[in-house]
Amino acid sequence: MNKAILRSLQAAIFAIGAPLGWLLIRYAGGTEILEELKNNWGLYSYMLFGTTLVFIIFGVHVGRQEQATRELSIRDPLTGIYNLRFYIERIGQEISRAKRYDTPLSMIYFDLDYFKKVNDQYGHPIGDKVLCKIAEQVKDSVRAHDVFARVGGEEFAILLPRCNVQAAAANAERIRQAIENLTINVNNTLAISVTVSAGVTQWQNDEAVAEFYKRADEKLYLAKQQGRNQVVY
Repeated sequence: MNKAILRSLQAAIFAIGAPLGWLLIRYAGGTEILEELKNNWGLYSYMLFGTTLVFIIFGVHVGRQEQATRELSIRDPLTGIYNLRFYIERIGQEISRAKRYDTPLSMIYFDLDYFKKVNDQYGHPIGDKVLCKIAEQVKDSVRAHDVFARVGGEEFAILLPRCNVQAAAANAERIRQAIENLTINVNNTLAISVTVSAGVTQWQNDEAVAEFYKRADEKLYLAKQQGRNQVVY
């Protein structure tokens, strides 16, 4: 649930306790509840609605702050996509879901070919712009429930729930082609083109997170060995 909604609901519940608590105090002092409500209806109405409104506003603020903090902790600060920590966390969650519902789970692991040359030739600020553009390009081509993350300097990974290895490989090939055909305009005089190599694999029954991740990395290594700018699965 959205943190702002959750905290506002919690705040509303707490706020309702204010008039109820005061009413119980008055009752414990010997005051008749119905008479108390009748004589002080305005006070109790203010306590109920006014306090609740204030608490809800405060709850929304707290919830938004929590959500913003959470987003900062799971996002890569350069590209804005998920980071390695969150990605590994989600692998575990998606493995549990794949087990429970007996559905396929695949991973695409790719990185930019010869990216060190880009940094060496043009400098790291230009390299960062290239990484951001690649992330933007790929982000627009993944499904809403896929998990796209930057897992290293120029390394990226996509977790694809309910997707077998053949379909994941087809997705990886579309991404590879899109990046190969992409011209990254850094400024008015500089345009850069890059390629990627990708490894694709499907989770196997009872395979641990580390083993699943390692097999994707091995497929990527094969793609590099076989000449780069290709998909291996």
